[in-house]
Amino acid sequence: MSDGLLRTADGFRTAYHETLGSVGEIISPLDAASWDLPTGCPGWTVRDIVAHISAVESFLIGREPPDHQIPAGLAHVRPGMPEVTEIGVDYRRPWSLNALVAEYREVAGIRLQQLEALRDDQLESDALGVFGVTKLRRTLTIRVFDLWSHEQDIRRAVGAPGGFDGPAGLHSRELLARGVGGRAAERLDLADGTTVLLDITGPGSAQRCIRFAGHKARVSDEATPDPAVTLRLDLNTLTVLGCGRADDPSGRDRVGVEGDVTLGRKILEDVAFTP
Repeated sequence: MSDGLLRTADGFRTAYHETLGSVGEIISPLDAASWDLPTGCPGWTVRDIVAHISAVESFLIGREPPDHQIPAGLAHVRPGMPEVTEIGVDYRRPWSLNALVAEYREVAGIRLQQLEALRDDQLESDALGVFGVTKLRRTLTIRVFDLWSHEQDIRRAVGAPGGFDGPAGLHSRELLARGVGGRAAERLDLADGTTVLLDITGPGSAQRCIRFAGHKARVSDEATPDPAVTLRLDLNTLTVLGCGRADDPSGRDRVGVEGDVTLGRKILEDVAFTP
């Protein structure tokens, strides 16, 4: 399959540079009011997203997480991983914008410097990830997607769309297609052989066939002459839906559905697969 998934050290390094650099460029000219704009992540503003990126990347470069307790009763915090990720964000909420930006630039610089030495033969080695020790390839695969999705959160909040057709965007597109397929396989009792065509339009465009069998979904770029249903949407809409973002409630309404409309609507009822 010819796709945008990153598989080499140079690919991961380039995508990391792209998305961390894009976030840095977007936040540089923001005024104080823009930092407080809400994003599609419940309870998080633009400054909270930047704090979250810094918190996770700080951990990955080897810094100790802060010894901090989040306030009780935060409405947007669910038990589990959301509770854990809130710690680094809430710890930084009293910081000045200058301090927040300074940390972001410092941590991003160290992280990118570390990646400069990365070789392909190291990708299968064990490494510390957000969810514990795992293969370095898996950590980087998830991190590029997470960074890019948060870049998109900031872009939507401040009205600066873009970043869809670079290496981080194309990599994320493939994970989104797989996530949407996996979520449908998990939720719906689909007959083996059912096919869904994701027709992704605009920047970062692609067509991906999702074929279901044994309650699993396989995504490919194979030609699909007669899919059960075609879902036509741009990459921004796919990101909003796949990541379960709350800042674009009309996103589902923008999806064109052709073929089995009932099936298409069932899939679209809940395609969010990220934590």
